[in-house]
Amino acid sequence: MMMNTPATQIELISDARAGNRKRSKKALVKAMRRQLSERGMATAEYAVGILAAVALALVLMKVFNSDTFLTLVVKLITTIFSKVLGFL
Repeated sequence: MMMNTPATQIELISDARAGNRKRSKKALVKAMRRQLSERGMATAEYAVGILAAVALALVLMKVFNSDTFLTLVVKLITTIFSKVLGFL
């Protein structure tokens, strides 16, 4: 049984173009169908990635625009300066 790897698909396509018509025509059609069926996966993966990025951006915007976060950052900076410089 033959493995279905991209290299094998390329070999089958090149065999079909080279003239091995008996075996290669079916294999070429099969390889082309497989290639067409996998086309939509990249689009779906990009869509999920974009949705995740937008969701993360919205969460970060909500966190960074809150008063609690600003107070926490100011306290942190003040604490760092007081420990490093010894005053404040």
